[in-house]
Amino acid sequence: MRQFYLSKNNSGYYNVRFLNPETGAKTISKSTHTKDKMEAAVIAAGWLMDGIPKARSNSRAFSAATNKVSINLLNIQNQLNQNQALELIKLLSDKFQLEVKIITPEDKAIPLIPYLLNFWDFNNSEYIKRYIAHGHHITKRHTDMMLGLVRNYWRPYFGDSIKIQDLDFPTLNDFFFYLHTEKQLSGATVNKAINCGSRAMRYLFENKKIDSNPMAGIERFNPQQVKRGIPTESEVRQLLNLEWSNHFYKLAFKLGIFCGLRAGEVSGLRVCDLDLKEDIIHVNHSWNDVDGLKPPKNSDVRNLPIDHETLLELYAQARKNPQFSRTSYVFFSSVKTEQPVWPSCYIDGLCDALEKIGISETERKERNIVFHSLRHFCATTLSQRADLKMVQAILGHKTEIMTKHYSDHETREKLKSMRNVMQVTWSDILNVSTF
Repeated sequence: MRQFYLSKNNSGYYNVRFLNPETGAKTISKSTHTKDKMEAAVIAAGWLMDGIPKARSNSRAFSAATNKVSINLLNIQNQLNQNQALELIKLLSDKFQLEVKIITPEDKAIPLIPYLLNFWDFNNSEYIKRYIAHGHHITKRHTDMMLGLVRNYWRPYFGDSIKIQDLDFPTLNDFFFYLHTEKQLSGATVNKAINCGSRAMRYLFENKKIDSNPMAGIERFNPQQVKRGIPTESEVRQLLNLEWSNHFYKLAFKLGIFCGLRAGEVSGLRVCDLDLKEDIIHVNHSWNDVDGLKPPKNSDVRNLPIDHETLLELYAQARKNPQFSRTSYVFFSSVKTEQPVWPSCYIDGLCDALEKIGISETERKERNIVFHSLRHFCATTLSQRADLKMVQAILGHKTEIMTKHYSDHETREKLKSMRNVMQVTWSDILNVSTF
């Protein structure tokens, strides 16, 4: 309800009439002695707070009282609604020629989908730039996966118009439940969709861009991952004694079995990583088709002893590259020799070899044997014969703290111990002297 009205008299001055808050009746009109509407509004507001002068409107006493009105801006603010405040701002900006930008709650709202798409943009995200600047590691392959989750699941469900401020726990909880029950996504995939949103929302909340984190308290789903199958010792012996259709794939297989190398680490192996003098391979990199050459998973750079014969085979494979050099890849692509083959290719050779020893495609899928199964076999076999920390050092597991500043003597002793463990293990299992 308005508390006063302004109107011009015949002389062009603004008169004010107040409303009785109880009866709604208007008081007698009084002149503010100004032809400026904004100034008249301020004077009227002051009278409203401090009382209307009792002198006649044309007396000197009245004029003096008007000039002595003490304006309590805080009281004025408390009396105004939003529309009145906007009108007052306009009057003030017009009078003093101010450039005022009015920001409403709607203006502060952050569109959900554009924000998520930018947040996971590897090249343009402020978050990713700061994350890397602080010494952390994140791959473009990972951010591309997050972008895929935004485009495939977040955007179709929420649309492009919803704002982050519109989200709350029940809304998001329903979304993830929908992904699991209606879209039939695995628990692991839904958890990735949760990670996609929680990391982005937490960044906003920690930087005080939103008042609360709507992702707080979201419960993750049971991953229900199929347990990775591994070949038996007997099957490994058969595969090692088998004449593979391509020795290239057999070499990759041996690195997985003997050293527990991941497929990406096999692809990332370069000539400079082969130490023919010390019979060591340096696992310094991994490779994928999105990020190219990058540090191994968890940045676990490590040195591994390997038998001289296999090392010579790896070197001979690398020498076949027309662009052979210290930095050329051992497992180079026949199409682009400056690049390695994609890590996903090694499974093709493994599947063919498994068929030859009697493991059909159906059985392989049922047992869930993939190239990474070779790493599991290596870990399982070594752990039965060696200290857990030694196995972690060989495989580069995250749980082992890899010291970077060993003395030369300590490093040689460690490699010697690793070599002894691996030699005894594979001699027992495979009945061949490989180390």
